[in-house]
Amino acid sequence: MGTKPNYFKIGLFVIAGSVLILTAVVVLGAGLFQQDKSYFETYFDESISGLSVGSPVEFRGVRIGDVEKISFIGDEYDVLGTSSGSSKYEHYVMVLCSIPRENLPGVSYEQRVGYLENMVSRGLRIRLTSNILTGQAYLQADFLDPKRFQTLDIGWQPEHLYIPSAPSELMTLKDSVDKVLYRLQEIDIDKLVAAVESVLASLDTAIANAKVGDISQEARELLAEARKQIEKLNTEKLSLAARQTLTAVDRAVGDANVPALSREIQSLIVEVRQTNANLQKLLASPEPVSGPSNLPEMIARLNKTLYRIDKLISTEKPQIEVMLANFKEISDNLKRLTENLKQHPSDLLFSKPPPPLETLK
Repeated sequence: MGTKPNYFKIGLFVIAGSVLILTAVVVLGAGLFQQDKSYFETYFDESISGLSVGSPVEFRGVRIGDVEKISFIGDEYDVLGTSSGSSKYEHYVMVLCSIPRENLPGVSYEQRVGYLENMVSRGLRIRLTSNILTGQAYLQADFLDPKRFQTLDIGWQPEHLYIPSAPSELMTLKDSVDKVLYRLQEIDIDKLVAAVESVLASLDTAIANAKVGDISQEARELLAEARKQIEKLNTEKLSLAARQTLTAVDRAVGDANVPALSREIQSLIVEVRQTNANLQKLLASPEPVSGPSNLPEMIARLNKTLYRIDKLISTEKPQIEVMLANFKEISDNLKRLTENLKQHPSDLLFSKPPPPLETLK
């Protein structure tokens, strides 16, 4: 025997389920179980193509949050004011980002604002970056040069925390290339070419006026003349004079008989010293000379010494005169040689060798 369905219970179950579903939608929609987040916004004065809601936000390569909203600044703030014309802020793009509280230090909102302002003053900026492999765009926060990347001028009070943006690397490269191309466009190529042609013409004229061929010919003639002058030098005469001087010196030394003269002079010096010593003894003695024989002996020795000196001088007088004449001739030859070398110093290097001696022949 079949049982009839209890429509009341079924209806009650459907109503209870509907209420539970509606309650869950309301609760979840109200964000009661939503994770607590902190929001900040930034503005771009460039295209943010490739960036979308949900794109990651990174700080030095570490993901810290996500992109929550992308819109024009005119849709969020009253940038027109009372003016009827367009505003310079209309083309700004606002990007709202969220960061979970777990990624933030556990400080109050006021402390967080002060900490963020300090980081911004040190150069914290948001840049648009793209993944080279996937092409997906994301936001990268990093410290840049605050003097080079100034903050954008805004005329409204941000609703959330504000972090200034900086141009993307691609935009910075594009601006640099545009500046270079603009500088190249400003160059007057025609005027530059005309200036180069004028310089080349002036250079050709200077070379033509310089007469390089004539200068080269004159230099060659000068070298040839110098070579002739060197060849005309009387090197044989200089060499002969030098040989005569050396021969005269050798002859003078040989005629002087220096060893014999030296021996006689030494003997004379010894006798003079002995006589001098005897005279000193004689004059220094306070007592009268003992014995009359000492004085005549000393006088005789003195006479003998003076006689030998006079004999030596009279005997060697011709040799001394010859030696003095030879030394005078040597002095004259050396004087002529030095004067000739002063006038022609190259004779010392380019002189010909002396002829061989007769004995060697």
